[in-house]
Amino acid sequence: MSFHVPEDLDMSFIQDDELDSGDLNSAENLNIFNDEDSQPLFEGARVTTGAFMLLLALFTSKHRISGDGIQQLLQIVLLILPSTHNFSVSLQAFRDFFKHLKNPLKKHYYCPSCSGYIENPMETTCSHLICKKEFREKVPYFLEIPVIEQIRSKFQQSGFYEQLQGRFHQPADDKYKDIYDGTLYKNHFVNGGPLSCPENISFVFNTDGASVFKSNNTSIWPVLMTINELPYKIRMMRENMILAGLWFGKQKPSMSTFLKPFKQTMLEFYKGVEIISADRGAFVCRGFLLAGTADLPARSLICNSVQYNGSFGCWKCLQKGKTAKVGKGHTHVFPFCHGDPKGPPRTKENVVQDAQEIVQLKQTKNIQNLHGVKGPSWLLLFPDFSVVDGIAIDYMHGVLLGVQKLLLRLWFDKSFVGKPFNFHNSSSKLDELLECIHPTSDVSRLPRSLKDLKYWKASEYRSFLLYYGAPTLQSIIGPDYFQHYLKLVQALFLLLKFASTTNEIDHAEILLYSFCRQFANLYDECYMTLNIHQLVHLSDSVRTLGPLYTHSCFPFEDKNGFLLKTIRGTQNIDSQIITGISFVQKLPELKEKCIFKDTLEDTLCKSIENPNVIKRGQQIGEQVYILGAVKRKQLDDVHFNALTNYLEIVPFTDTFLSFNRLELKQQLIYGIDYSRMIKRDNSTVFFDTGTLKGFCRVHFFCEVERDDDIEIVAFVNQLSCQNYREDTNIRSVQKTNTVTVIPVTSIKSSCILVDLPKTNSCYVCMFPNKLECD
Repeated sequence: MSFHVPEDLDMSFIQDDELDSGDLNSAENLNIFNDEDSQPLFEGARVTTGAFMLLLALFTSKHRISGDGIQQLLQIVLLILPSTHNFSVSLQAFRDFFKHLKNPLKKHYYCPSCSGYIENPMETTCSHLICKKEFREKVPYFLEIPVIEQIRSKFQQSGFYEQLQGRFHQPADDKYKDIYDGTLYKNHFVNGGPLSCPENISFVFNTDGASVFKSNNTSIWPVLMTINELPYKIRMMRENMILAGLWFGKQKPSMSTFLKPFKQTMLEFYKGVEIISADRGAFVCRGFLLAGTADLPARSLICNSVQYNGSFGCWKCLQKGKTAKVGKGHTHVFPFCHGDPKGPPRTKENVVQDAQEIVQLKQTKNIQNLHGVKGPSWLLLFPDFSVVDGIAIDYMHGVLLGVQKLLLRLWFDKSFVGKPFNFHNSSSKLDELLECIHPTSDVSRLPRSLKDLKYWKASEYRSFLLYYGAPTLQSIIGPDYFQHYLKLVQALFLLLKFASTTNEIDHAEILLYSFCRQFANLYDECYMTLNIHQLVHLSDSVRTLGPLYTHSCFPFEDKNGFLLKTIRGTQNIDSQIITGISFVQKLPELKEKCIFKDTLEDTLCKSIENPNVIKRGQQIGEQVYILGAVKRKQLDDVHFNALTNYLEIVPFTDTFLSFNRLELKQQLIYGIDYSRMIKRDNSTVFFDTGTLKGFCRVHFFCEVERDDDIEIVAFVNQLSCQNYREDTNIRSVQKTNTVTVIPVTSIKSSCILVDLPKTNSCYVCMFPNKLECD
């Protein structure tokens, strides 16, 4: 069951002053609304008390209504209720109604000096031999939100068990569509492996620091998990992510301390826990930690390895790198190794060996690491976890915020003026070209000027890399730099593509090898950072864990942003976050119990959840809906002749039912005739009739009668494309004035049209996948 979480959800209306782990661990806190909540709000009412309270909670949180505002709203509601109502009108009663929704949690204490785990928080000195310091202040703690209880709650939702079974219905081919197609998952699936059992599940985890306030260095470090067996879009929803732990304060977590309860939970899950499913009944479920993803600083913490700017900083191979001069200082770089670009390989076995040896060496020698390993990692204690292959390369931080951001700086930053690779004098021209681009509604952010580059988000770098960059840079940067950049663009498209083939992944690897090999000659060896080096391992990341989007940090960063929005004040940060996330995780369960599908309450609930949702009209096919008004339209001679050619018969009338907007398999397609689209362009599509395929721009849609049946057709201008290739997503096209007609069923996907009138160039950009759209 899916449930959209409002972007600006505010849970302050049910906020506690401080967490009480004892109260929150009680059994009554695990129950959802009682039977009284299923009763009508008052005798004869069409809405139940539970549904009314849920709608009111969503409304007040969505619009950030203060406590005083809620109190006044409750009093207004009281004025119209009969005396026999079952509604609590005080703010406290309203808060109490939701307090039992909080997840159970556990506090774990640690030494403020050494960050070592404290078994007994009542002790006055640290029990660790290396510390033994006296506690002069309140012993700090971090939170564990028990994973098993959260999973049990998920299984109680109807339909949840069935959603986990999609991996058994995948076609048998060599294409990479999801994490199931990677070798790491297959190793747990084939030959009767544990993940071949429909009752078992696996996880990808993430942890990263997020700054809470601009005025101080307080940060939060959540441990988040996704359930791999859920369909991609459902597993990435905020309410379906598991918040396993929360570290907060002014210092980074000690991972050996922070991950200790997490490890114990996964050991228990590995053995199997009892689950009661609304669909399946009672059974034993086993859970496996399959992979983890993080940015480079967080990765070094969880792996207990050196930072990205140190020797042996790569977690996939044992290349040492070297020190290079940059400006007045020095940096650590990883030059391209021509003989063995991605070797020697780092393995779990040599990580274990290095961890054991460095512990002994530290006792007698001043050595801090061995091959980049600083000591044992707690990840080595997780059952069946591959500490090398299971740590993903995150393309969000590595490629977008790393490589693409670096290239834009080298090309256009003033500090590099005079370098052969710098084109700062043409930056205004690039801005003009970017302003001409009207992306589809799938892209949340419009192109921005290079003047705002320091404010660009990772999604904006992704749009530039995959769609805008190549078309706009062709006339700006030198041909050698442009051809070099195209290799990165094409490779990333293939690695992000839904259903890439083995040959395409191999081709992407060749392109990235060539990109890295030429980089130092075109720019300088001092810019061959770890982010550049990791490109040679990127294809292996897909082979191991599936397409790059299945293990990127994008969804986790979104969840981190949401967690920060739940913080409304400087006090009791942990309480605020747990309150908000608990409410969000319980929303699907609350809605299932309180609000019936396709009722007025359901419609109102959806409008509060997502006020921007487009109202669907008539359904005209599988996942195809008319949007907006349907009007009668008289065709002019050009469009009438085009329809005649399509039908191969002269229609008996020139007036047809017409509309401008369509939703096709969750894609919005708006005809050029839809005048309200100013900054967006949803008219360009890729079509395939079986005998003809290519690109076109839709003018409008019509209902026509053909063979005693009603058919929906699109009137289009075809875009002439000289060479259609499936290994690249950006194609040069030419506009035509010829109007043709195609059936709506032949439209396969929407595309971005990059029309650059000042250069007389026009390009069509295809999405590598529609799973990761903004």
